[in-house]
Amino acid sequence: MSLAPRAELPSRPKNIPVKRLTTTITAAAMLAAVFSPLSISPANAGLSGVGPVDPNNGYPTWFSDGTVKLQFCYTAELGCLSTPPNAGAPASYPDNFPEEAFWFAAEASGGNLGLYEAALEGAHLNDAVVDGEQIGFARLRFRLEGLVPNASYTVTHPYGVTEGLVADAAGEIDQTFDEGMCAPTDTRACDWEGVGAAFLGDYQVNTATFLRQLNAPAGTLGNPAVAASVTGAPSGNNFVRVDGPNAGGPGVNTLTVNQFTIQGVISDAVDGAPGTPDLAAASDSGRSATDNITNVATPTFTVDVPDGTEVSLLVGTSATPAATGTSTGNGYSLALPAALADGRHEIRARIANPDFATDPAASEFLTSTPVGITVDTIAPTATLAAPMPSNPSLDRTPSFNFGSNEANSSYDCQLLPSSPAWETNCASGKTYDDQADAIYTFNVRAVDPAGNVGTPAAYGWGIGTVAGPAGTGVQKDMDGNGTPDYIGRTSDGKLWYYAGRSNGTLSPRLNIGNSGWNVMTSLLMPGDFNGDTRADLIASDNSGRLWLYAGAGNGRLSGRTLIGSSGWNSMSELVAPGDFNGDTNPDLLARDRAGKLWLYPSDGNGRFKARTVAGSSGWNAMTDLAGVGTFDAGSTTDMIARDSNGRLWLYKGTGTGGFSARSMIGSSGWNSMTSLVGPGAFNTGADHDVIARHNDGRLWLYPGNGTGLGSRIQIGHGFNIFTMIAQ
Repeated sequence: MSLAPRAELPSRPKNIPVKRLTTTITAAAMLAAVFSPLSISPANAGLSGVGPVDPNNGYPTWFSDGTVKLQFCYTAELGCLSTPPNAGAPASYPDNFPEEAFWFAAEASGGNLGLYEAALEGAHLNDAVVDGEQIGFARLRFRLEGLVPNASYTVTHPYGVTEGLVADAAGEIDQTFDEGMCAPTDTRACDWEGVGAAFLGDYQVNTATFLRQLNAPAGTLGNPAVAASVTGAPSGNNFVRVDGPNAGGPGVNTLTVNQFTIQGVISDAVDGAPGTPDLAAASDSGRSATDNITNVATPTFTVDVPDGTEVSLLVGTSATPAATGTSTGNGYSLALPAALADGRHEIRARIANPDFATDPAASEFLTSTPVGITVDTIAPTATLAAPMPSNPSLDRTPSFNFGSNEANSSYDCQLLPSSPAWETNCASGKTYDDQADAIYTFNVRAVDPAGNVGTPAAYGWGIGTVAGPAGTGVQKDMDGNGTPDYIGRTSDGKLWYYAGRSNGTLSPRLNIGNSGWNVMTSLLMPGDFNGDTRADLIASDNSGRLWLYAGAGNGRLSGRTLIGSSGWNSMSELVAPGDFNGDTNPDLLARDRAGKLWLYPSDGNGRFKARTVAGSSGWNAMTDLAGVGTFDAGSTTDMIARDSNGRLWLYKGTGTGGFSARSMIGSSGWNSMTSLVGPGAFNTGADHDVIARHNDGRLWLYPGNGTGLGSRIQIGHGFNIFTMIAQ
């Protein structure tokens, strides 16, 4: 290999002792404190596999992170950080063997950062190379100088975020955290699987992957003598950043270093088992094609096996194959036929052991080390945070703060009408250049590492002397106060509006339509249908026309537009489900009299695109339909339906204009209800709810819990005066 010989390697600090034995409890407590800001559990992290112990030295031959096996590196010709005392002679145990050596080590330095180290290390209990005293651990080390004495510092690095590092009286930090420490006893050898299982924390992925240099020398993860840029950080931080007083020098409170030396020699060990499955790039969705985080619930894996070999994929601890096929060439691509649940999974490849038939002691199968993946199909929710621009505002350079309910989300921003293109990787505190007097809408959506895109959060306001809309276009929120509202028509043709309160109740009603509404056969509250950021109303009349009543942003309406000239009286029911096809625009569902369900996609500007079939038949068996938004706390828009037996069904949307399998959320009694409405999150919780009107006029709130409905709460009476309720 083209690595430098030992003499050319940078010398390691001599004042840092080799790790002595620390109890597992102490080591675990130390690292738990380091990672507490991330709310992660180091015990759940780890590498995917460990090789057999080398009888010549007592250390595992390799550790694997699911993508590569690294051998225990202690010989000069490989350019290891640690080599035998006599580097010119062959390594031998215990006479010519180092006190410590590494499977993996990443180091960075620069400016006030004297050393950052992340390593997987083998050593000896009491320094001396004594057989039977082999120990192992994962190590994080921080050495800084030139800091403000007694000040606190935060280090963001490839293996997490470490807060609360305090400089001593000399303005220095020298701290080491070891995890997974194991040591032999009189009756038990070191638990090497435990060492790998505790490798440097849990970053919401299944394995704490090895960092590697870009364009690393062949057969290695990098050069331990030459610093370079890296990739593969499990936290996503391919750098070290120190934040705190004078971290980057006098008056500079941030220091960033992104060049690392890496020791990691790839093992060529062959054990007959298939290679570790690799999540196919097309299945590794989101920001990275190598982080094994995906929103594909039936992902595809590639497996390296000889031509003509039957290979199976195993999920978790199951011994029953999830998928099986025969390889062509040197590998096979297998897709899991059954969807994986959201969360963490380990996937192994298995082949038949050719020695099983002739060797009674041989196992029937050879199984690979696992690859860890995380399935995430739930889109994050973006939220806006104070302070927001006043309405109207004289500030022509508006700023916006926002966040998400999902850690590690990125953000896309849009300012209408001046910056209509979505800006990716938008950071909270986003500030725009000088804007002209006009009415604006700021939209922000969260994107998680798996690539799930959330529904935008919106804010409308005016710059200059004209106030912008109070509403933000949220479905059924006609006045823009953040809570859903309720609209009903009485028999005299009047339209009444009930503003929702944040505590799950309704305000006193207001008349928003004095007459003429008794010609309407349906009322819908779709959200912002015409793109002006205010929630609107859609109504069909008895001649088959469809009308859009633009919302004024204060619970009232501001004129109507014909959006469907004829034929809508052929539909037996209309539903406003929200964004049903995943393009962020609110859509309509319509059931025809033959029982077919049609999707009418909105173009975002008050018109429809070409319709498609959302349900081919059987929907006339349902006596009521209602959109309920993201009822199952997922990322897609759902619908509920009541059948003639009084049962209530949840139909989960696919996000692409169709439905997945239904589930029952109400077993009986729902035929006593004369209307069903999905208001969104009506009470103080985040889950979407259902409002139902009983035939005696009482109005009931059924709080959602993400999978079904909780105990109902009465929120009104006398609502049987209404001949129609807006869906």
